[in-house]
Amino acid sequence: MNGDSPNGFRTWCEAQPAASGVLGVAALVEGVVAAVPKRAWLFPGRRERGAAILRGADAERIAAARPYKVVPPGESPSVRALTAVGVAIAGEPAVCFLGTGSVSYGNVSEALNLAALHKAPVVFVVSWYGEDGPFAPQLAVSPAVYGAALGLATATCDGADADSVSAAVKKVGAGPALVVATMPHG
Repeated sequence: MNGDSPNGFRTWCEAQPAASGVLGVAALVEGVVAAVPKRAWLFPGRRERGAAILRGADAERIAAARPYKVVPPGESPSVRALTAVGVAIAGEPAVCFLGTGSVSYGNVSEALNLAALHKAPVVFVVSWYGEDGPFAPQLAVSPAVYGAALGLATATCDGADADSVSAAVKKVGAGPALVVATMPHG
C-alpha cells in the first residue's frame, strides 16, 4: 500500500503546497480508503481531499467528487463531524477526518456523543500529533480516552503507515468509533 497509489494519489500529494500538510497524511488517507467499503461516505478536511483520487476521481477534478461518495472538503470540522453523523443516522456509513485541535470543539463533542447515542455507523479518524503537539493543551485527555468514555469503539495506530491505519479502521468496524492516528512531528 505504501508505493504510488492508483490514479497517482501519491504523485498528487507531492505536488501540493507544503503548507497544506498533505504529505503528512497520504498514508493515513490510503489506509482509511483501503479499509472502508466504497458505499461509505468520506468527509475529508482540506488535507484529506485527495481521498477522492483513491476512489477513482481524476486528480484535476477532485472538487467534483460526489459520485465517489467523497463530500467536498470543509474548513469547519464541527460542520463536517455533525454532517457525517447525520448521514450515518440516516443509514449510510460515514468516515469523518478530524485534526488534533478539532476534538476540543464543542460541536465535535456533540457529534461524537450523538454518534454514540444513536449507534450511528460513523468512524471518526483523528490525526493526533501527540501530547507535545500544537493543540495538546486544548485537551484534558487523549481523543482515545474521550471516545471510549462516550462508548465509542476506539483504536490507535501509526498514521504514517497505511497498513497500520487500515488495520485500526477494520478493528473498530463500521462505528460508532474513533481511530487515533499518531502522526509524525515536524
